Amino acid sequence: MPSAKKTSLQPVFRLSLEENKHAVLDQKDALLLRRISETNSLTEGAKLAGMSYRSAWDRVQTIQAGLGVKIVETKVGGASGGGARLTPEGASLLHEFRRVRKYLFNALEDRDYMAHASYKLSARNKLRAKITKVEKGPITASVKLTITTPATMTAIISKEAVEDLELKAGDEVDAIVKSTEVIIAKET
Repeated sequence: MPSAKKTSLQPVFRLSLEENKHAVLDQKDALLLRRISETNSLTEGAKLAGMSYRSAWDRVQTIQAGLGVKIVETKVGGASGGGARLTPEGASLLHEFRRVRKYLFNALEDRDYMAHASYKLSARNKLRAKITKVEKGPITASVKLTITTPATMTAIISKEAVEDLELKAGDEVDAIVKSTEVIIAKET
């Protein structure tokens, strides 16, 4: 058997937002909505997104039918000129898609996150927890957790902070974890 060629494979994803296992918005749709938002034109938005006007119109109609809400408002042309703009629901949908996409790209670029994915953690802020409440929204969900096991944390702070706070063994303090996200892992 020939030896395997060394490659630098990277994870890649194709993001789509689904409802009932049916894709409602994919990356191409999000690009179209972004371009409509930037140009205030379905025609120009379609060109910039690399698709025909007809394809763009069909995509908008399919998204609206899938969600049951209007995401693009159009104004017929003529002497005053036509136009298109995202509705508040369309702008919210695009914002949510871009937020999730940014989160995923950040995760792929973050070596610590990739370590989380394989459960080889260098991070010491992993706490065992039990889910106490799940609140599902249209796109994201809020998951409330209760820490279930005693945990020991190590904080690396400046000597000056220790002196300013007059910290010593036995003091009761609040440990505040500075982070932009909480990642939940569940063994399957």
